[in-house]
Amino acid sequence: MDRAIVRHIIRMVPSLLLFLLLGLPLVLLLLQWLSGEDKSALLSSISRETLVLVGKSLLISGIVALLATFTGTVCGFILYKLRFAFIGIYKVALLLPLLISPYIFAVAWKDGFFWLFGNNAAIYSDAGVILVHTIVFFPLAMLITGSALSQVDAGYEEAGLMLMPFRKMVVKIVLPLIRPALTISFLLVLIFSLSDFSVPAFFGVRTFTTEIFTQFSALYNFPLAIGQSVLLLFICLLLMLAEARYLSDAPFFSVSVKGGVSKKYNIQKRQALFHALLWLLLIMVLLMPVFMLGIQSLSGRTLFFREAWILMRPAALQSVKLALSGTLLLTSVGLWTAYAKDRMGNRLPNVLLLLTFIVPSTVLGIALIRYYNLSAMNFIYGTTAILLLAYLGKFGFIASRIIGNGIRQIPVSLEESALVMGIPSWKIFVKINLPLLVPSLFAAFVLSFILSLGELGVTMLVYPPGMELMPVKTFTISANAPEALTSSMTLINLAVTIALIALFFVAGKWLFKRYQYA
Repeated sequence: MDRAIVRHIIRMVPSLLLFLLLGLPLVLLLLQWLSGEDKSALLSSISRETLVLVGKSLLISGIVALLATFTGTVCGFILYKLRFAFIGIYKVALLLPLLISPYIFAVAWKDGFFWLFGNNAAIYSDAGVILVHTIVFFPLAMLITGSALSQVDAGYEEAGLMLMPFRKMVVKIVLPLIRPALTISFLLVLIFSLSDFSVPAFFGVRTFTTEIFTQFSALYNFPLAIGQSVLLLFICLLLMLAEARYLSDAPFFSVSVKGGVSKKYNIQKRQALFHALLWLLLIMVLLMPVFMLGIQSLSGRTLFFREAWILMRPAALQSVKLALSGTLLLTSVGLWTAYAKDRMGNRLPNVLLLLTFIVPSTVLGIALIRYYNLSAMNFIYGTTAILLLAYLGKFGFIASRIIGNGIRQIPVSLEESALVMGIPSWKIFVKINLPLLVPSLFAAFVLSFILSLGELGVTMLVYPPGMELMPVKTFTISANAPEALTSSMTLINLAVTIALIALFFVAGKWLFKRYQYA
């Protein structure tokens, strides 16, 4: 057999393995629905009530996507196009909500409404979900649109300013140039909002995602849950196909040695105004939630911090260990998929990770349960391995994109020159590519860790019995525990997350300075 064919087969083995681990469960879920004997369940999965619920869920997520994209674009313009003091601090602070579990903000704003108005009934509504999701997801839009704004050629802006006022130039020239980034922002926020289970479940808002979870885990109506999951899967596939050309190259975090070519504007006369706007936003999205959690934790006659810490300590340790294991897997697979796509032309792993990323958490969880809940698969289903696969399915695409951005910045000519000199491919990868990819690998590692630490939707479905994890512990106890105890547990969860983010930030500053990356 020809050596080229052998090498090709060997290269396809990891792709096949990834498909067997993550892609096949979704395929079998679809086939199970199509071959289901209970036709009434199949019909009820596409009933009028179901379609109305789908419409409601899409409407909520669409409003969130519009608000988050608008807010993120405004913040992105202020922080990436204007020149004034403390921009770096504002960027880091406003990105924090993206790195904190949405459930934490749900608890915080529940406490906030009670503290502000003496009644928190208003937050238990569609508006409450929209508020929390917008706060959590607008930093994603800010990051994407801000990155696009920093890459707008200054020549276009200078030419536009010669012909029209500044505001008109922004509307007529700058915004059309970043239209792909706006599309990416809208689509990603829509997917994240549609997929999130924790916030609607906490506020008691019936969405399609929570309905699937209820039918599967509470009512044990497996045929209906599977039918609804497949319907949601189709919706997500349509979203993927509609915007694949944008999403496949979504920038997420981009690490570069090059400075931006975009023009930045001095705003000496209006600095106070922009500082006030940013501080108002910081108070609303970060400082006030922390303050409200603290106030509620101290309410009542009993101090619950001690009890909360006793409950959360084993869960915190277990969550950090599991997130670390998942992150190592995510970073490794992300490196392989990114390299396979950008250097070997193998797009299959990237497509598989994109599919599992777009699929809502509850659908992915049900697919994994139906696939791995077999006696032959107990070595996976009853262990932490099922959780690691869930994390890989939810966040593997993000890790791959971050690392892929780094790979595309490495000139192919470096590798070609090394090959001409007779250096083996593996040595080129180790000696040239890996050192240049360290900042991108670090960024992928940090984001994967934080996302895995706070993941709740798929974790609620697949975590092994007896395993204590911070998000699951807080969510399950909140149903019957005093509000002060729930707030104390949430505050501990938040403190652990922020402490880890701060640790990574310090390590990242040293690392990026060492490798001279921005």
